[in-house]
Formats: sequence, structure tokens, C-alpha cells
Amino acid sequence: MEDIPEKQRSNFEWALFFGVWGYVLIALPALFMSIKKSRDKKEIIHNQVIEVATVDGVEEKYHAKTGTVYLRFHYHYQCKNTLFRDKIDYNYKRYFVGFTGDKRERIKQKRFPVILSSKDPSKHRILIFWSDFSKYHLPFPDSLKWSEKLFYNR
Repeated sequence: MEDIPEKQRSNFEWALFFGVWGYVLIALPALFMSIKKSRDKKEIIHNQVIEVATVDGVEEKYHAKTGTVYLRFHYHYQCKNTLFRDKIDYNYKRYFVGFTGDKRERIKQKRFPVILSSKDPSKHRILIFWSDFSKYHLPFPDSLKWSEKLFYNR
């Protein structure tokens, strides 16, 4: 860097400074969210209770930033006389083959297990697919075999 003129060196140092801090400011929230998800999952596993969630509807969502189509499942469940409503997004290309509008209507009012923390029922995860069950080391129940035909055309 000795051969670089002072003004260019100063500009380079400032660009490097802002580049590093910009990366840190982007990485920190992602790291925080990852740690939070991991803590929530551990709490759910250690204090697990299984309830039943009912799907209220499914809508297609387009995330402009990633250019990806998702299906958003709206659902509700009840625990300790409190009604909880939530939604979860699944990557369309990854999970669904030919999941058309009529199939979306057929999934309404279907019931799926939801695993939650007995200490904090708002920390939960609805279990719809094989991958959801495997994340919590639970076997996929025979009672949900019908969903393979609906989701995967099997």
C-alpha cells in the first residue's frame, strides 16, 4: 500500500471500514434469529406438549426479494383455554407438485399436530410434512398418510 497515493489509500480504508461494518450489521441479526430459533426449539423439545391445530386456509405468496413462491398456511390451535392463531410459509417448489386451488380448498379445516412448550404455548411448530416431524425426532403418523397424496401426488 506504500505505492498508493494518500488520497486513494484513505478512500480504500474507508470503503474497507464500511464494508466490514456493513457485513457485521447484516450478519448480526441473522445470527440472533438463528440463536433464538435454536433456543425456542430446545425449549419446545424439553417441555413438549402435542395439541391439534386446524388449518384455516392456504394462500400463495410471492416474496419479491427472493423471487420465490411460497404457500402460506394459516392455522389455529388452543392450549390452556387460550386460542392461538399463526401462519407458516413453505417454499412452493420444494414441497408441492401441482398443489392447485381445489387442493388448497380440500386442506381447509384439516387437523395437524402442533408441538409446543408447556411453559410458553406461543412457542410452537405445526407439524405438516415429514421434515417437520423429523426436526423434532418424531415419527410421521399413519393418520397423516392421506396428506402425501394431496401434497405430493403419490
